[in-house]
Amino acid sequence: MSEGNGTLAAARSIVGLVRPYPWAIPTMLMLGLLASLAEGLGIGLLIPVMDHLIGSETALDAGGVLTDLLRSLTDLLPVESRLLWVGALVATLVALKAVLMVSNTALTSWVAGRVAHDQRMAVAEALLGMDYANLNTRESGQTVNLFETQAYRAGESVSELSSLLVSGSTVLVFGGLLGLLSWQLGLMVILSIIPVSLFVLAMTRHSRRLGEQLVFAHSALSGRVLELISSVKTLRLFNAEGEGKARFATTSDAVRRTTFRSDVLTGSIQPVVEFLYVPIFLVVLGYSLHAGISLPTLFAFLALLYRLQTPLKRLDHFRVILPAYSTGIAALQSFQKLAIDQPAASGKVGFDGLRDGIRFEGVGFSYPGESRPALVNLSLEIRRGEILALVGGSGSGKSTLVNLLCRLYEPAQGRILVDGQPLVELDTALWRSRIALSGQDIELIDGSVKENLCLGAAGISDHDMVAALRGVLADEFVSGRQAGLDASVGPQGRRLSGGQRQRIALARAMVRQPDILILDEATNAVDSQSGNEIERAIEALAGRCTIVVIAHSMATISRAQRVVVLSAGQVVEAGSPNELLAKDGALARLFGV
Repeated sequence: MSEGNGTLAAARSIVGLVRPYPWAIPTMLMLGLLASLAEGLGIGLLIPVMDHLIGSETALDAGGVLTDLLRSLTDLLPVESRLLWVGALVATLVALKAVLMVSNTALTSWVAGRVAHDQRMAVAEALLGMDYANLNTRESGQTVNLFETQAYRAGESVSELSSLLVSGSTVLVFGGLLGLLSWQLGLMVILSIIPVSLFVLAMTRHSRRLGEQLVFAHSALSGRVLELISSVKTLRLFNAEGEGKARFATTSDAVRRTTFRSDVLTGSIQPVVEFLYVPIFLVVLGYSLHAGISLPTLFAFLALLYRLQTPLKRLDHFRVILPAYSTGIAALQSFQKLAIDQPAASGKVGFDGLRDGIRFEGVGFSYPGESRPALVNLSLEIRRGEILALVGGSGSGKSTLVNLLCRLYEPAQGRILVDGQPLVELDTALWRSRIALSGQDIELIDGSVKENLCLGAAGISDHDMVAALRGVLADEFVSGRQAGLDASVGPQGRRLSGGQRQRIALARAMVRQPDILILDEATNAVDSQSGNEIERAIEALAGRCTIVVIAHSMATISRAQRVVVLSAGQVVEAGSPNELLAKDGALARLFGV
């Protein structure tokens, strides 16, 4: 792709961001044109002012159409007050330009803010809507970078586009006015600008490469920030703060170095271009003296040419910087497209409650990038209303089975039947509305106790919430807080102890009155006496809902009606707790009985 096409493609990608606001770009362009015209005419009126002051003879002037027009118009004014009228008109044009530019700034800021917000919301929607398996293969830092950096830069690119439109308008208007003042001088200026454009063209390719490196560097930094925050406890316990700091410093310095190179490149454009414009002024001055152009016309021409430097330099700057923005925009669009191309799976069949049970028939599954399968030809039945305990060592397939049951992943082989209906055909939202989970990996949200209890289940009464909290022995510490149900739990529930977090999470699951309750070591952070009371409350739900428990304690297993022992992704044993312990099989070996 040529540099010109690359810049044009970058501009098109930014224009695409503003598509929801179709009036924005025409309005920016109109404001830019009017502001430039006001400034240009104000400068042009310097000709009759200088004529009046120095008594210039128009007959000797080799100026163009605009010179003659301005002189003709001012000749209509009374001689004794001409200077005052022209001065007032210039002041009016300056004020008009100021109003137009302030209006454009306000408009640009509003649109840029909306675009940044729109992109953050689009990333959030894609994050929540894409296939979970695909999402899990992405680096968290890449996704965080889209939210924190690239969405902001998308809004920033709109501001750059607005400046580009204003600068382009100024170049167009001033270029036209220069040609009307003297077409010969105007032609010479155009020919002299060509070497400047060639210099900027050479900078554009390097800018695009730096833009790509910046996106990568910021993604790596976001990932390192997440790692540092989540590993503070581990680093301190192992006296490894220095190592954590060094790893972060390396990534942060990579961002610094890449940003430095990008800033130096973009910052060097203006002074170099300024230097290259010096010969243009000298050429204009020499030709005007040779052609007999009057001092007022020459002064106005040079004033316009001087003012033209700034927008021309901005245009050159934009040609360098726009491709850098396009890299981030492409990353945003790629993520959003991924969610469209690979959405979370859902069927269309309704689901209003479990009637018979759930069957896994020959289910196989492997996580992306893993050579060893997580489940191998697994078959089992979960009966309606029973308490089923899933038991097995680490990596045996317990959590994978639950992930498939919740449709976070899809089986690679076999099928899952719900009341004889393939799970893949059920409406996922309706299916999940009848499931509740509580466990080690199910975090609290940063909000109040009430917001956590109502998560995904609006309309639950305070009475039901208090009843659920009472059932998990959490009502006392919640009511003991000044704000009660409105008390904040903090990010990931960090204002609570581990046991308190588990109780709130368990109450959140139970208050939904689900058909299927899934518990993954839901009481392992609670003291044994409280844990026994909570498990008795859970046991009382048997018959009213189906309970699947991932268990590692004999006390929990003993309350189950059936136990399924998993090993290497397969069912190796199934039956009642007493039956399996009496067999001296896999369950007995796991617990050393």
